[in-house]
Amino acid sequence: MLNVDLSKFLLVVTYRAMWHPLAKYPGPWWAALTDWYSVYHIVKGDRHIDFYHLHEKYGKIVRFGPRRISVRSATALKDIYSVNSNVKRSQVYASTADFFGGTPSSNTTPDMKEHAFRRRVNVRALNPANIKGLEEQILKNIRFFCETLHDSKRDGWSSPHNMSKLVGYLISDIMGDVTFSKSFDMQKNADNRDLLSSLPQAVAGIHLVGYMPEIVTFGLHKIFFRRLIAGIARFTGLSASTFQWRFTQENCNDFFSALLQARDDKTGRGFSTDQLVSEAGLLTIAGSDTTVTATTAIFFYLTHYPSCRSRLEKEIRSAFTSVEDIRIGPKLASCYYLLACIEETLRINPPVGSTLMREVLPGGLSVDGEWFPPGTDVGVPHYALHHDEHYFPDPFTFKPQRWLAKGSSNTIDIGFNQETTDDAQDKVSTSPESLAASAFTAFGAGRTSCIGKYLAYQEISLVVARTIWLFDMRLEPGSTLGEGRKELGVGRQRPKEFQTLDRFVSMHEGPMLQFKRREF
Repeated sequence: MLNVDLSKFLLVVTYRAMWHPLAKYPGPWWAALTDWYSVYHIVKGDRHIDFYHLHEKYGKIVRFGPRRISVRSATALKDIYSVNSNVKRSQVYASTADFFGGTPSSNTTPDMKEHAFRRRVNVRALNPANIKGLEEQILKNIRFFCETLHDSKRDGWSSPHNMSKLVGYLISDIMGDVTFSKSFDMQKNADNRDLLSSLPQAVAGIHLVGYMPEIVTFGLHKIFFRRLIAGIARFTGLSASTFQWRFTQENCNDFFSALLQARDDKTGRGFSTDQLVSEAGLLTIAGSDTTVTATTAIFFYLTHYPSCRSRLEKEIRSAFTSVEDIRIGPKLASCYYLLACIEETLRINPPVGSTLMREVLPGGLSVDGEWFPPGTDVGVPHYALHHDEHYFPDPFTFKPQRWLAKGSSNTIDIGFNQETTDDAQDKVSTSPESLAASAFTAFGAGRTSCIGKYLAYQEISLVVARTIWLFDMRLEPGSTLGEGRKELGVGRQRPKEFQTLDRFVSMHEGPMLQFKRREF
């Protein structure tokens, strides 16, 4: 029996290495043999960096699993993610329901018709008018955040603040208020603050099981990945209690109500109770992580690039006569340098740094001139593409000006026009100025792009603009938290690059900043 099993194992390994249809594509030798390669880098938290180095070493197309391919090009974004692409969501996403229970959300269901229905309903619920109607709930949390920043010492500067934590508390409270009319109250007490680490760990746990279902099949998750699985239980428990509370409430103004009332234009359908819960849970995770990472990172880059900070201070402080003038609307949207800073931050630190996998359907798929057979998982690595010198010269330097055209007008749509059609983002200009825009994928691309993009840009803009208007800020003298350094390992040596752990969503620490009320 042992000899038979060994023979089967050797046959599978030989087939994957030499005779598999993807064997001609380069990549690490052991990645061609097993998906433990991906599990290893998920646990390590460096998938985004690994993809970058793989493409720098092997070129545009890399094989990183027995049937998984990464393609680094702007053309691949359209070929893989557009509305007409012959793909479905990879089975990587099925682990949410298959192993941990619950109804798949629009972001995890492999059924593209079901996804299209969910997306249409979500777009109606998350439209700009609804977001504007929730502005006061957003602002009350930002006001408390700004009060927290000001605890001046004798020289006027505040105590140092770990911005990853402070921004995490803020955005979590905002998402609780606007989604469920129930703040998680992280800014004021510590009861739920562990979610800032347990939630990304939960996502990582789900994600690694998606790549290697055998982890659960053979009970390995209980031995080797207990912390990740504990994160799943922690988040599930809090979500259940929040949903139970919200179902008992009436006349609330929040996204839960909007999702409950929204109907599909094509079918007239709304969400079932299970679908409603899964979509609200998705909004909590995706809405928090993206915005926390981007907002924290922009504070990092503004304090590491003083000339950029000075230019932004000038723009914000001249555009508004008081902090309460800073609200969602045309005046905030016309702060082009602020928007360019956000865009550049999302380029350097895309919240999902690795890739969104798609499975090729029967008939195959051509991606940037290469044909891939049915069953192949293909994707574009976000961090690796955002640091490709072909699209972004000097890719590791924070340069907001790359998003500005001559005359200080922005060259691309940076989030203030809500997309309502599945193929809207496929329409990319071929002008030289749009080369960077064609490769920008911080919020995904095509029919599966993030519908929460508009909300994220409003939140980031409000937090940063109000903080800049009220305060001068500086790095805590001597602090390097959040910076790259050699001892962190390959790809993490740059002091001016904000360091994140890729858990599919992102984890990070720092920077440590001090604030001083500015003189008016």
